[in-house]
Amino acid sequence: MDTKLAREARKLSFSQKQLMLTVGSILGDGYLDKTTRGYSLRLNHGISQKRYVDYKYQLIKSFVNSPPKRSGKAYYFRTVSHPILTVLRNIFYVKQTKIAPIKFLEDNFDYFALAIWIMDDGAADKNQLRINTQSFTYQENLWLSSFLQAKFGISTTINVDKSKYRLRVKDSSMNLLKKMILPYIIPSMLYKLSP
Repeated sequence: MDTKLAREARKLSFSQKQLMLTVGSILGDGYLDKTTRGYSLRLNHGISQKRYVDYKYQLIKSFVNSPPKRSGKAYYFRTVSHPILTVLRNIFYVKQTKIAPIKFLEDNFDYFALAIWIMDDGAADKNQLRINTQSFTYQENLWLSSFLQAKFGISTTINVDKSKYRLRVKDSSMNLLKKMILPYIIPSMLYKLSP
């Protein structure tokens, strides 16, 4: 995408699905890069998740300079800088630290965003699911646990992982979780869920 096309992309609005893709990704493995014009969204996964990166790219490519590329064992792309990403940067970060903005998520998080978060950070564990939320504080994990219960009826516990904290979806909530997110889980990412 040349400079003129990038300028045009900045004038476009994100669709609801693109916004939920972005929110789910920021909560997960995505991050917002500082640019000369604000912030861009960088989506970076291992090469084994190439299909997932390509899937994300297809959903948001109207805001992307160039297709995904490989760098060592990583496969990634980034969007152009966009005003909505500056707004989200102010919501999801305090200085350089990513936070869990619960009040924002209460109104701006749906099944699709939940599916993206699980595809990013989920890991099957017997009949349960770990959500790798170790980048968040214990208090934030408590908030996220309460949020998942209040918004979706999903029960979680908090586990300690090498002095960090992460969520674990209880087996009693797995059927409910699957019912919500399976329509959005792409085939190559089904391994994230227990059978």
